[in-house]
Amino acid sequence: MALILLDKSAWVRGGADLLDYGELCMCAITRMEILYSARSADDYATLQEDLAAYRDLRIDYATVSAAESAQRELAVSGQHRISLPDLIIGACAQQHGADVLHVDRHFDVIAETFGFRSIRLP
Repeated sequence: MALILLDKSAWVRGGADLLDYGELCMCAITRMEILYSARSADDYATLQEDLAAYRDLRIDYATVSAAESAQRELAVSGQHRISLPDLIIGACAQQHGADVLHVDRHFDVIAETFGFRSIRLP
């Protein structure tokens, strides 16, 4: 079963249908983006519990270094203005051999650079 790294856009829009895509994973950046949207301490705690169900793919120095290298490569074609969370998620996917599930056109751009499969939710 394929590892599927979720972007916040997929988590927000996907619901139960996400289970059809493979083994769902998150990284710290995605968790932090989702938790940022909590409206209260209780909402934050509920979101944390919900997110605990997903396998965690680590981010380390190699991940950040790969994101910086990709940003440099994208700058050559003028496509480097991609959000830093998206670059780190893409680097994390590359590092762990995961695909990225999203509703964000930036992942279509960086998929070529990182070599992951970009899966856009319908």
